[in-house]
Amino acid sequence: MDGGVRIQKVGIIGYGYVGHATGYSLSQVAEVSWHDPKVTGSRSFNELARWADALFVCVPTPRGETGAADLGVVREVVSQLAGLRITSPILLKSTVPPGTTEGLARSWPTLAMVCCPEFLRESTHIEDASAPARVVLGWSSTASESTRALVRDLYVRRFPSVPRVELPSLAAEFLKYASNALFGVKVSFANEMAELARRVGVDWEAVRSALVLDSRVGDGHLAVPGPDGRYGFGGSCLPKDLAGLLAVAAALNVELEVVASAVHANRRWRGTEA
Repeated sequence: MDGGVRIQKVGIIGYGYVGHATGYSLSQVAEVSWHDPKVTGSRSFNELARWADALFVCVPTPRGETGAADLGVVREVVSQLAGLRITSPILLKSTVPPGTTEGLARSWPTLAMVCCPEFLRESTHIEDASAPARVVLGWSSTASESTRALVRDLYVRRFPSVPRVELPSLAAEFLKYASNALFGVKVSFANEMAELARRVGVDWEAVRSALVLDSRVGDGHLAVPGPDGRYGFGGSCLPKDLAGLLAVAAALNVELEVVASAVHANRRWRGTEA
């Protein structure tokens, strides 16, 4: 970048599998440190916030009682950063409902907020973060042109050949939910087809192998049983995010019949886990 100004020190707040994968990936082009009292090597929150040229928020957004994402930890972290008068870019990797990043920007207008959703599988999070299909950058109203240039430069340095998608933060947040909803629908579809194939007397794996030769059909999420050896979808993302998306739709009086059906079908495969 002109003038040599760029992100050289990356701070990660929340060092679970998303934070760890983010830090590992970016460590090839920047010095990385983190705050997470549960992980050895953690810096204090205030020290990390003042040290970093950019801060990635990777804290949990668990499913609340109504199914909606619980944003309590996210809001607490952002409030603390505002109190410290942080001017470096703040990139929100936690999965949040559409409108969250812009809402945080309105509440704390001094913060340069960016939505940067992750698209990781928990079982292969390091590999996925190191070789993403695309980089998604969602700009809020407080992300100035200089902030955008800094963030772009970081990702261009690390992933020079990876497609970069720049969207309003609202659209970037929606993209994350839409991606996981599609995966959930695919898993439920595959489980139903596998069961029908069994009843008919057909080997589902042979059918699946032929099905995915069609370039319009992606191979992912069609294996039955899944990577955990069980039927249906589990893990920490799909059940939570499909519930979160349904909660967003319900608040807007929009019925997502296909997504709701996928969740309902998954309950049959996984019991009350979904």
